[in-house]
Amino acid sequence: MNAEKLRLQKILFECNKHIEKLNTAYGKLHTLFPLTETIYVAFDEVQTSYLDQYLYRFSKLQDNVGQKLFKAVLDYKKEETTAKSFIDILNRLEQLKYLQDIDGWLELRTIGNQLAHDYEDDNEEYVEILNKIFAHKITLEGYYFTIIKKLGDIV
Repeated sequence: MNAEKLRLQKILFECNKHIEKLNTAYGKLHTLFPLTETIYVAFDEVQTSYLDQYLYRFSKLQDNVGQKLFKAVLDYKKEETTAKSFIDILNRLEQLKYLQDIDGWLELRTIGNQLAHDYEDDNEEYVEILNKIFAHKITLEGYYFTIIKKLGDIV
C-alpha cells in the first residue's frame, strides 16, 4: 500500500471517530436546540459535558477535513500540493468534484473560528454562535461524505 493511501485512510479513520462522537453528543442535545439564553444557563453538568464534546468534535472534524483531508486527497490523486495555497487546494478539489461549494466551506470555517473567542461574559453572543454551529453539523458532514463517496473503494 502506498504512503498516500495509508495517510488518507488514517485521516478518514480520525474523521470517522469525530463524527461518531459528534453524533453521540448531538443525540443528547438536539431537543434543546435552537438554544435560548434561558435554556443555556440552566444546563446541568451532563448537558454541559455533551456540549463540550459536541464543540470539540465539531472543531476537530472541521480541522481534520480542512487541514488534513483536503490535501491528502490531492496527494493521493498525485496532484502537486507543496506550493499550493489553501484556496488553490479548494479550487482544485472543486474542479475534481470533491468539493461542491468553496464559499460554503469558507463560511463554515469562519463559524468554527468563532469558537476560539472567549464569550464567558456574553451568553447572548455565545448562544448565537452555538446555534450556528449546531445548525451546520449536517453541512460539515456533507463535505466529508461527499469526499468519501467520491473516493469510493479506498475507504
